[in-house]
Amino acid sequence: MELFEQFFGRQDQSWFENGGIGARQGTFQATALGGGRKIPVLGTVVAREGLAFISPSRIAESELQVSFTLRARPIEARVLVERGESMMARAKPVHRYFCTFTAIAADDWDAVIRYVDNVPEPTGGEVVADADDAFLTLPSATQTAIVAKLVAARRLAPPKPGQVPLIRVSCGPVRQLGDGRIARDVSIRSRVNVDRQMTNFDTRVRIFSSGTVDLLD
Repeated sequence: MELFEQFFGRQDQSWFENGGIGARQGTFQATALGGGRKIPVLGTVVAREGLAFISPSRIAESELQVSFTLRARPIEARVLVERGESMMARAKPVHRYFCTFTAIAADDWDAVIRYVDNVPEPTGGEVVADADDAFLTLPSATQTAIVAKLVAARRLAPPKPGQVPLIRVSCGPVRQLGDGRIARDVSIRSRVNVDRQMTNFDTRVRIFSSGTVDLLD
């Protein structure tokens, strides 16, 4: 099993497979872009990893652009449809889809997390510390180098212009190595769509004071 994970990454349960533990139930307005048309849908569940919605019509695409509103905040996201099922509602057939985020702006993802955890929105001037902040505090050249390493290793899909990569980062302390160089290790959780299944990867990189970024594992 360890050898399998080393080559193919850890196969985690989808967020909805354990009964949606940690997800927040509740309806919200949303729109899915499928087949070149906008389809009004009804959101039913939001999780840190994705969302579920009910559509009056069947959606054939496996990846969608979804627009939805949480606490009056409009959010755009790219999602992978991981499960679809037909059901009856008020004697009419409808279709329910469980989706996982593949691309979402960092500020919007923070808003999703606050909504799921039922944390109030920040007031003016209040700073909210999220795991994404660790990545955003790194120099832009270092951010670019880390993303390039993950993309090259097929552990992350190339982010589209204007979108922050969907990763979670934890930075270790700056320390001096035995050879006199100064560096810090960074742990990264990333995800990528492999054969229509979201696969998570845990990666460590080492950032040197010179700006060089090395992939450790």
